[in-house]
Amino acid sequence: MSQQLLSICGSMDFIDEMEAIAAELTAAGWTVFTPQRAEAGFRWENLSATERIQRKKVYIDAHLANIQGSTAVLIANYPKNGINGYIGANTLMEAAMGYTLGVPVYFLFPIGAQGCQLEAESIAEGVWNGRVSLAAFDQ
Repeated sequence: MSQQLLSICGSMDFIDEMEAIAAELTAAGWTVFTPQRAEAGFRWENLSATERIQRKKVYIDAHLANIQGSTAVLIANYPKNGINGYIGANTLMEAAMGYTLGVPVYFLFPIGAQGCQLEAESIAEGVWNGRVSLAAFDQ
């Protein structure tokens, strides 16, 4: 198998879970990109509106660059805000970028009932039903 590069995307509330998945897949020989941990606890309220936009753009650009070079994208769509399979605005944007680039987009959990459910289901290559599995790539 050639080198496999995976970008994991999801709510920053789940950075620990995304990093745990990354560790498991790294042990299986993958190169895995996760969002930058520094964003998870960042104090946005300490910045002006202009500074918030500039800082957020840095985080977005870095992760989109990872997606651009990836073999696959995994959306870590854990339950949040009372929605199973939650997908936030950033995560939908990242999934759409992967899809646009022809990079297969997988979801860790079934996509929950939310405003972007149909869009997310339309670009999903598959759903892992909560289990990290490389079987989808062994075809």
